[in-house]
Amino acid sequence: MSRTPHDRRRPERNERLRRAREAQPSRLAPGEPLSRAELAAAVNGYLLETTGKRYDLDAHHVAKWERGAVRWPTAAYRAALRAVLGAADDATLGFRPRGSLAPPSTPGTGMPATSVEAIRVVSASFQSADRRVGGGNLYETVRHYFNTVVMPLVQQKQDNADVLSAAASMIELAGWMAHDSGNDVPAREHFLTAYRLASAAANHALVANVCASLSHLSTEMRQSKAAADYALNGLTHTMNTEGTGRLVTRLHALHARALALQGDRAGTEHQLAFAQERLARNDDACPWIAPFDHASLASETTECWRSLGDLRRGELHAREAVQLRPSERVRSRALSLLALAQVLSDAGRHDEAADTGTTVLVEASALSSARVHGRLDELATSLLPHHRVPGVADFFAARAAYPLRDSA
Repeated sequence: MSRTPHDRRRPERNERLRRAREAQPSRLAPGEPLSRAELAAAVNGYLLETTGKRYDLDAHHVAKWERGAVRWPTAAYRAALRAVLGAADDATLGFRPRGSLAPPSTPGTGMPATSVEAIRVVSASFQSADRRVGGGNLYETVRHYFNTVVMPLVQQKQDNADVLSAAASMIELAGWMAHDSGNDVPAREHFLTAYRLASAAANHALVANVCASLSHLSTEMRQSKAAADYALNGLTHTMNTEGTGRLVTRLHALHARALALQGDRAGTEHQLAFAQERLARNDDACPWIAPFDHASLASETTECWRSLGDLRRGELHAREAVQLRPSERVRSRALSLLALAQVLSDAGRHDEAADTGTTVLVEASALSSARVHGRLDELATSLLPHHRVPGVADFFAARAAYPLRDSA
């Protein structure tokens, strides 16, 4: 049967974009997929945050993209869609230049999709999305990008320090997403791969950054000696390395957490004092180094004092962390709130702890994070014996009404 002229003009629907949108949960209707209007609002919000400019994307424009009427949106919209939906590249979302068969360059850069700078752009997009929706949504995408885009570049340029550093940073990011998904064994494997790549690049700052990741993971796995060793190893790599001031702060804080797990109060206080002193210094961070700010230090300090049983100090720093966390850092804010809730529960203030936990359930309903799930489970366990307290009963009711998205 021959096709009519009307059939030949009908655009091919962009099913990849539709599937990517519907894979995200609705922020407004629990249990439903992300709507076109919600996607438009998220894109506008991302662009306002990253460019300072207001955009007026609406559900009608999103529908045109999904119908295939527009196959190549502007660079700004493509970048925002990749970040919001956690896509590695434009092709993942079904976008391609009209009449072009070659893979497009990284949006906004004009560079091939396998250049170091392109990897940096993609990494920034992944990290931005990760902060809002959690690693459970993104881990497989990041791992696929590393295996199919980054590693072929490493194999081509095995002696290029910039390429090795880019690869180390990307697989370290995959490690964090695996950890956030509750998969700590592959997380450690990814971190160790990152360590080897960064070492091959002779990038001491990045080696120290990976040591910080390994120290954190070891602490979470209650391996305090390994956590302390990784922190100290990282500090040796920061010696005579410019742009590592905040990283030194982070490593001292992580060393403090390891010592707190061992019950070493004096050592913990000593390391926290070092961290506080270094945080006051301003220096430009090296490329690929994770940020570490006052809120981050307050969170680490909270865990130190809770491990040592000093709930008064723990509450003080937990409240500081919550106050400093912006609402768009959904996972970080949720973890800070849950740290505060657990301190309050430990102190016997169960109604306040439950109210704080309820706030997390409402604010983070779209988050896919095993770390947040685990902290909520711990809080629920501590509150269960007090389930008849009105605020605690409300927490369990909210937990049933706002189940967090599965991080698997």
